[in-house]
Amino acid sequence: MPRLQTYKDRPVVLLTNDDGPPCASSPNIFSFCKLLQSRLGWDVRVVIPDCQKSWVGKAYAISDVISASYFYPLEPEGLTGDITTTPRSLKEGETMEWILLSGTPATCTNIALHNLYPGEIDLVISGPNHGRNSSTAFALSSGTLGAALAGALSIPLPGPSNGEPSLHTDHIPCIAVSYGVVTRPVTSRVLELATDAAVDVCEKLYDDWGWDEDHEKGRHLVQVYSVNIPLVEGDLEVGKRKTAWTNMWRNSYGRLFKATTLTRANYDPGDNYNQNRSCPSSSNNQPQNTDIPPNASTTSTAGPGALPTPAPSSPTVKHHDGQLRFHFAPNMKPLLFPPVESLPVGSDAWAFAKGYIGVTPMRAQFAGPIEGGYGFGREENDGKKAGSLWE
Repeated sequence: MPRLQTYKDRPVVLLTNDDGPPCASSPNIFSFCKLLQSRLGWDVRVVIPDCQKSWVGKAYAISDVISASYFYPLEPEGLTGDITTTPRSLKEGETMEWILLSGTPATCTNIALHNLYPGEIDLVISGPNHGRNSSTAFALSSGTLGAALAGALSIPLPGPSNGEPSLHTDHIPCIAVSYGVVTRPVTSRVLELATDAAVDVCEKLYDDWGWDEDHEKGRHLVQVYSVNIPLVEGDLEVGKRKTAWTNMWRNSYGRLFKATTLTRANYDPGDNYNQNRSCPSSSNNQPQNTDIPPNASTTSTAGPGALPTPAPSSPTVKHHDGQLRFHFAPNMKPLLFPPVESLPVGSDAWAFAKGYIGVTPMRAQFAGPIEGGYGFGREENDGKKAGSLWE
């Protein structure tokens, strides 16, 4: 099809994520945003959680009152910048105003589309996540995919304030981008190549968005694309990249929690003990990763598919009051490194293992079986289908 329709001459893109503002556990969004602007000329509006919100899926905290703050990230990496509770004009050295919300990634998407920029957004991009989101175990847990799926489900969207009709009454294109950590440390060069590849993929999808077809809606535009990019320098060099259309590998994650005598106040399993707190705040917006050498990243666990980081070695306070407690402590090795021969050819996990960029078209729904699954086991050959009554 021709490139997607836009309200203005250049696309207005909503960029969100689940890793929060630039920091040790969110090293990708600033450079990605800048490249979307400089290379493609896109108008990027950034609305993101005010801190790390990984593993929350497409959740909405419906009892919370969501507050907004305004972040003015500074070069070269967006690690510093003024944070205010009300918007203001840009000062010298500032080029962008980002909105930080005290909500989930899905909340950021919906509020941005309906409350902050109604009738303006042409495309939603979520990410780039620092951790793969290939396979169901990761994808169904991912706040990055959750934000993109929230976009697909936020239609119909209002039109522009000048009275023009909405372009998005039944579809808003959404892309989720994830960088899969393979080895640590992650060098600045491999992140640069991944961002270059991510922007290239987003541009190609925007220029020639694909079609989906099902018995309910007929032929319609793909709702969401999930893009997984392995952080392997040799595979990401220009001229060596390979990109494959993929489907999602169905797997499971097993036990996620362990009993503990620690309290949440003493230990956050997402933190890397070698780093400062991962999110900027109005009282401390200085660089958050001063211990990291300029050519490498030792980012803390940021998402479902990120490599685990070491447990803290600093003193912790233990409680022996008899109360049952658990902390998040999954065994990621079987999910991150499954035997290649066990992966179905064409799946996102297979592409990742091969070093390919995987692009998976998705529907914003819980998918039922493609064939079968209706009827009891004894009725397997009775031709049961959706709508068949129980006998």
